[in-house]
Amino acid sequence: MRHHISATIIAVVLTVSIGQALAQAPANPAPTASVPLPASPEELGILAPRSLPIPPPRAPTGPVIDAIRASGRINCGVVTAGDDWNKTDLHGNLSDLGGEICRAVAVAILGNDDGLRISAFPGEAEALSALRAGTVQVVTTISPDTTVAAQYGVGFGPPIFYDTQRFLVSRQSNVKRVEDLRDRLICAQDMTQAERTLRDEMTARGIPYALMAHSEQGEMDAAVAVRHCEAAADMESRLVQSRAGFHALVTDFEFLPERFDLEPVAPAYRYGDQIFGMIVDWTIYALIEAEALGVTQANVAEAARREDMRAERLMGENFAAARSLGLAHDWAVKTIAAVGNYGEIFERTVGKPYHLDRGLNRLWTEGGMMRPLPIR
Repeated sequence: MRHHISATIIAVVLTVSIGQALAQAPANPAPTASVPLPASPEELGILAPRSLPIPPPRAPTGPVIDAIRASGRINCGVVTAGDDWNKTDLHGNLSDLGGEICRAVAVAILGNDDGLRISAFPGEAEALSALRAGTVQVVTTISPDTTVAAQYGVGFGPPIFYDTQRFLVSRQSNVKRVEDLRDRLICAQDMTQAERTLRDEMTARGIPYALMAHSEQGEMDAAVAVRHCEAAADMESRLVQSRAGFHALVTDFEFLPERFDLEPVAPAYRYGDQIFGMIVDWTIYALIEAEALGVTQANVAEAARREDMRAERLMGENFAAARSLGLAHDWAVKTIAAVGNYGEIFERTVGKPYHLDRGLNRLWTEGGMMRPLPIR
């Protein structure tokens, strides 16, 4: 009750005070000086922000990509791993796979592969020398390592093939795992990384074995085909190339499940043009992402109308990735239409010709190592 009375008294006092102030105010107050309003942007000669034209984004530039666009040509290298193998290169002939990656990069940049020239080199050293000299702008089948990067001044893109050392055995040998090779005769190329890896791995497992060392690839292939040795030890890509030469006996040989010494195959490009390197990288990522999304060479036109987020980003609906790379908004659509997705390329160039399953080259969602960076 006391609080209610106090509030009432305060209200009465305020009312009286305001009334007295109004009664004492003059009837006609003297005019006060007006404060000028600030000039409008138009009066000051300044255009409103909405009137400013928005310039189109400038295409990223670099010496390599500028030369390709100016000439309408791109020179790409692949390594064939010929019969006169130098014992330094690790992999078999993956030139068909590398050639399809060349085509994909050409279509991404130029819109088609009319200006593509593919040069084949017998070994990685020759290919890298041509890359350093500027004869080619990218080589798609290189074994990346620190020495190569420093010696030739190159960077590497994402792997297009994960190679591993394996054992190739005859199905009639009853050898099903590496432990079954105890005290058996194993063929390997003399004084190669494969021979050293074989020794290290068998020693680590405590498995004694006998070695039949060969100085030439063809010599070793012949010994394996006629079963002079129980197993051949080499990189998987070399062994499938050898097995393909067995003709009618191809299906008589299989791989043991164990894998050793992971050695990826990746594109190499010169330092100095980050944009060109990014285009190579994201072209490969686009091929992998297309497979993950079920986008194929046959359905890419229909997939371009899909409304899910990842498909829209891949197909270029929001233009973001294309602008970052300086490419046409539908660059990925044209690329997939030309060569298919990664799985299609693998099957066409490696899987079917060499009777090779995907293995580590499956998508990451299927237990493999192929995964793209986000395209956005």
